[in-house]
Amino acid sequence: MVFLSHYGVEVTPSALESGASQRDRITELISNCTFGIVCLDGLRPNISFEYGVLHGKQKPIILLREQTARVDITGFFRDSPDLKLGPVSLDLDSQFSNVKDVNYAVWNRNSIAQTIGVLWDEFQKKKDEIKPFHKIVKPTW
Repeated sequence: MVFLSHYGVEVTPSALESGASQRDRITELISNCTFGIVCLDGLRPNISFEYGVLHGKQKPIILLREQTARVDITGFFRDSPDLKLGPVSLDLDSQFSNVKDVNYAVWNRNSIAQTIGVLWDEFQKKKDEIKPFHKIVKPTW
């Protein structure tokens, strides 16, 4: 993939190391990155933390919200085996309210071609913020 020849890609948790601090490693990766891609496919504390570190370090962010994203309520209450809650749609205006004025792009986990197109479009919009910016030909299928 042409993108990988210009930018290294680090994905948590695979970029983490056993025996090392997750927080320190994530902060180090973000400190050294050119830009970040935040995929809101649910509302998990680690994603909020990573977004906050990217913002605090003034890194360009491509913010993506998955079309059918749901909040993982049961993940917050693992000790409650009888917790019966239906799926809760992700509502950034209330559940991620500190950034409700920030625009995001919508992607669909079930459509790889559409997702890559959305990502490429958002990457192009950040060309004045991403340094160095490498022109990448739009992928086609």
